[in-house]
Amino acid sequence: MSLRHLGLAASGFAVFLLVLAALGTPLQTGFDATLSGWLYDRRPLMVTLALLLGWAGSFWGSVPIALATGWLLRRAGRIAWPGLPLLVVASWLVNAAIKFGVNRPRPGLEHLMSVHGPSFPSGHAMAAMTLFGALGWLLARRWPHARVAVVTAAAALVLAGGLARLVLGVHYGSDVLAGYAVGTVLLAVYFHLGARAPARLHR
Repeated sequence: MSLRHLGLAASGFAVFLLVLAALGTPLQTGFDATLSGWLYDRRPLMVTLALLLGWAGSFWGSVPIALATGWLLRRAGRIAWPGLPLLVVASWLVNAAIKFGVNRPRPGLEHLMSVHGPSFPSGHAMAAMTLFGALGWLLARRWPHARVAVVTAAAALVLAGGLARLVLGVHYGSDVLAGYAVGTVLLAVYFHLGARAPARLHR
């Protein structure tokens, strides 16, 4: 693994460990309360938008999106097909293992959608990071002249996918941050594997 990818993985892992270690501390409690106060929103329009983003970041949304886009980008090689859907499925498996290991209860706010299972880390945040992060990387290789626009759009989708969970009151901010961190580790591995394969889409 290159130093760049190793550094990315190490950074994500370090952030995850820091968030995990901070659970139950005044720092974490204050951080979560502040974000919830800013973002929890029962207005119908905000709830509708958050639910739409929530579907895209759910298992039943992210996996079909990964299957479809991975197939469309299959000329990039195995890193796109079946690599992209496998990455997203791996994200959900890793998330489930951590969730039931930590077993953190959901926030006490009124949930604006039906949820089940433990809260930490956010599976939707992890799926958004892995799906849109990897998709942005693949598309940037396909259209290098549009790299800035592609990366900006991917980053916006990742951010929106995680923050939508706070709008709906179904996650703490620390859940989302931890989900991003673990997703970053998985992305680093994906980028490492992809860097070893030639970028063929633009040929």
